[in-house]
Amino acid sequence: MNKLLSELLIEKRDGLLFITLNRPQKANALTLEMVQGLGQTLREARDDPAVRGVLMTGVGERVFSGGVDVRQTSLLPPQEFRQMRSTAFFKVLIALVDFEKPVAAAVNGVASGGGFMIAALADVIVASDTASFALPEIDLGTPALAGLAILDPLVGGALAYHLVQSGRHMSAAEGERHGLIHAVTPHAQVVTQAEKRVRELCAKNPRAFAAGKAWMRSAMRAALEQAERAMVSYRSTEVE
Repeated sequence: MNKLLSELLIEKRDGLLFITLNRPQKANALTLEMVQGLGQTLREARDDPAVRGVLMTGVGERVFSGGVDVRQTSLLPPQEFRQMRSTAFFKVLIALVDFEKPVAAAVNGVASGGGFMIAALADVIVASDTASFALPEIDLGTPALAGLAILDPLVGGALAYHLVQSGRHMSAAEGERHGLIHAVTPHAQVVTQAEKRVRELCAKNPRAFAAGKAWMRSAMRAALEQAERAMVSYRSTEVE
């Protein structure tokens, strides 16, 4: 098994594509290769008639995903590598926005940074009662513009702005109160409950589901494209 397949587990089961982040020793943080593989997997699944929906989760009881692995090194110049990683990650976000079929996130632990963004783009989010959600980019000197683009239409501008500008953790229970999290369960049930809910969505008329999803996410998609352009501009002024 190659390294990518070992860190990004893909399994088709009864019409559902299971995507499991399998890098628990590194907080399920996404390497560039994992981000590229995730984007390719989503694009292929969108066009695969045998795939009716997707369920994403992470290995372990502590972390769903810590987002992109900012400690990953490369032979490329640092700024060039960061831009390559950013471009690949935005492709994943757009692939999720454009994904016409139901997507569930079984959030088994902390969803931080890009991990939070990926989970937030699911149609249904089931979280462990010990899970939490955060966008800590500001504490790393980076604005979470993609996080704002995603969360603004989902929870409202005030909460989205506060989460991004403070970098604080939001509990699963608080996320449920705000309507972002659809169910909070004990850890042992998180995948089972997420699968149950996404299969319920898969049973709906697929054409009608896709049309509703595309209409609701059209403004979010435009905001993400704007956020990507703004991040390119922001990074171009970074001092090494």
